[in-house]
Amino acid sequence: MVFHGDYEVDFEIYEKREGDVRSKLLGHMPGVNALDAKLRWVEAHETPHEKFDKIQALFPLEEWK
Repeated sequence: MVFHGDYEVDFEIYEKREGDVRSKLLGHMPGVNALDAKLRWVEAHETPHEKFDKIQALFPLEEWK
Protein backbone atom coordinates (compact mmCIF):
# COMPACT_ATOMS: atom_id res chain seq x y z
CA MET A 1 0.00 0.00 0.00
CA VAL A 2 1.31 3.45 -0.92
CA PHE A 3 0.34 6.43 1.17
CA HIS A 4 -0.26 9.86 -0.32
CA GLY A 5 2.37 11.32 2.02
CA ASP A 6 5.09 9.20 0.43
CA TYR A 7 5.21 11.59 -2.53
CA GLU A 8 4.81 14.91 -0.75
CA VAL A 9 7.55 17.52 -0.51
CA ASP A 10 7.69 20.61 1.71
CA PHE A 11 7.43 23.70 -0.49
CA GLU A 12 8.31 27.23 0.53
CA ILE A 13 5.30 29.53 0.25
CA TYR A 14 5.93 33.13 -0.80
CA GLU A 15 3.78 36.21 -1.38
CA LYS A 16 4.90 38.43 -4.25
CA ARG A 17 5.22 42.07 -3.26
CA GLU A 18 3.37 44.67 -5.27
CA GLY A 19 5.70 46.46 -7.72
CA ASP A 20 8.76 44.56 -6.50
CA VAL A 21 10.64 41.50 -7.75
CA ARG A 22 11.21 40.29 -4.18
CA SER A 23 8.82 38.07 -2.28
CA LYS A 24 8.01 37.53 1.38
CA LEU A 25 8.45 34.03 2.83
CA LEU A 26 5.17 33.05 4.50
CA GLY A 27 6.06 29.52 5.57
CA HIS A 28 6.13 25.93 4.35
CA MET A 29 3.43 23.56 3.11
CA PRO A 30 3.68 19.94 1.94
CA GLY A 31 2.28 18.97 -1.42
CA VAL A 32 2.70 16.53 -4.29
CA ASN A 33 3.55 19.52 -6.53
CA ALA A 34 3.74 23.31 -6.27
CA LEU A 35 0.09 23.88 -7.19
CA ASP A 36 -1.08 21.36 -4.60
CA ALA A 37 1.01 23.08 -1.90
CA LYS A 38 -0.30 26.51 -2.94
CA LEU A 39 -3.93 25.35 -2.86
CA ARG A 40 -3.42 23.78 0.56
CA TRP A 41 -1.82 26.99 1.89
CA VAL A 42 -4.62 29.18 0.54
CA GLU A 43 -7.27 26.93 2.06
CA ALA A 44 -5.52 26.47 5.42
CA HIS A 45 -4.87 30.20 5.86
CA GLU A 46 -8.19 31.40 4.42
CA THR A 47 -6.38 33.61 1.92
CA PRO A 48 -8.66 36.12 0.16
CA HIS A 49 -9.32 35.45 -3.54
CA GLU A 50 -7.65 38.70 -4.59
CA LYS A 51 -4.33 37.49 -3.09
CA PHE A 52 -4.38 34.06 -4.82
CA ASP A 53 -2.20 35.18 -7.75
CA LYS A 54 0.37 36.71 -5.39
CA ILE A 55 0.97 33.39 -3.59
CA GLN A 56 3.57 31.04 -5.04
CA ALA A 57 5.02 27.73 -3.90
CA LEU A 58 8.65 26.98 -4.67
CA PHE A 59 10.79 23.90 -4.20
CA PRO A 60 13.34 24.73 -1.46
CA LEU A 61 16.86 25.49 -2.69
CA GLU A 62 18.39 23.24 -0.01
CA GLU A 63 16.80 20.23 -1.71
CA TRP A 64 18.73 20.96 -4.92
CA LYS A 65 22.15 20.75 -3.24
